[in-house]
Amino acid sequence: MPGGADLMSLYGATGGRTKGGVMPVAEEGFALAVGYALLWASRRDSCNVGFFTAVSDVLRAQGVTRMIWSRTTMVDFVTECVFNGITQKGLSTFLQRAVKGLTREQRDRLMYDFVQSVVYSYLARHESGADYDNAIAFCVNSKIDAVLQCTRLGGCPDWSVSTLLSQDIWDQLGGQAGLKEVSKKFFTHIVAGAQMPCPVQELCDVCGEPRCKSVGKRLELVYVACRCESLTFEQKSAMAARKRPRDSNERGMNSLDTAGQGIKETYERKLQVVAVRYPNKTAKEIITKMIGADVARDSLNTSDEITGQQGGRLLASYLHSIKDDASNDFLSSGVNNFLQTQLDKYRMFYPSQKGLLEQALLFLPKLEQLAAAAAAAAAPPPDFGTPAPPPDFGTPAAARPRPGEAGPSAAPPPVEF
Repeated sequence: MPGGADLMSLYGATGGRTKGGVMPVAEEGFALAVGYALLWASRRDSCNVGFFTAVSDVLRAQGVTRMIWSRTTMVDFVTECVFNGITQKGLSTFLQRAVKGLTREQRDRLMYDFVQSVVYSYLARHESGADYDNAIAFCVNSKIDAVLQCTRLGGCPDWSVSTLLSQDIWDQLGGQAGLKEVSKKFFTHIVAGAQMPCPVQELCDVCGEPRCKSVGKRLELVYVACRCESLTFEQKSAMAARKRPRDSNERGMNSLDTAGQGIKETYERKLQVVAVRYPNKTAKEIITKMIGADVARDSLNTSDEITGQQGGRLLASYLHSIKDDASNDFLSSGVNNFLQTQLDKYRMFYPSQKGLLEQALLFLPKLEQLAAAAAAAAAPPPDFGTPAPPPDFGTPAAARPRPGEAGPSAAPPPVEF
């Protein structure tokens, strides 16, 4: 059984220090790490005296792990290895603040992201995370599905490794390097949310880039310069103004362009870009590239460019163009619902994807308004029916005989007997 140095070097969380005594090996440590992430996210507190032995006891009873672990060993393991040195108080503070005002569905999503990030953090530091097939095999050997579905720890029967880390997600993140980047953002998000007396906003309001990061030393944050640092006050003000929500009149077509010619030209240009950039690719492949590897391809990186604006317009235009194709069943509930689902998935840890999807959602109503206007213009004229014949009021008065006279063509009256 390897000693503490093996596990600590795996995580790289102690600056080269080693712990005395026996620590979990890689597979067993992975299962314990995910179990403690589940328990933390569901309880949001470690005050219970049995908290640090509960996971190992439950997993050992289910045959996931083998050894009996002491509370002292598990405290060191969870604090130093699983959560990168973040204190118990910091974790509790972050989780208790994060769930305030959330619906049940939103709390479940927060828990999902919390556990997913721990999985990514472990795989980012383990040699088996070098490629997707080995990473999945490592998860299977560690019995991670059994841990994720353990309701006694707060798990969900529907969760599995295949949902936490699908092939599409692996490709979008760019492999192990992407997992490492996500885990870094995750730890920064926790540390920023645990600051006293109030949480720190880790993303810039103007450009959306990180402005601080965790250094793996308890609750310590270091400042990092974002793109706004090189801008003048006037440039920052212009960017902030363009990020503010606009009123309904501004979100529609320009009042001077009642035919929506500007939006139409933008839409057609974007579709031309898609055709040239992604030839011979399926709709899912194109969308995966737009949100993944090409998420920042259209960012101009200038003072007056909103993060993700051009990429968002490209994505919205393409989705709008394929929404009526029955083979694209992922759009069966509408383009807006599809984009909102993706935004809910990426908003916490992926600022580039978040900016792109927000801009796509802003541009989509303009395309829908343009389509509605085109449909209205192509509609047939109203049907007023066949004109009714004039009413018959009988013989005109001038042609009727006067009393006592017979008309020129009137039949004689019958003989009265």
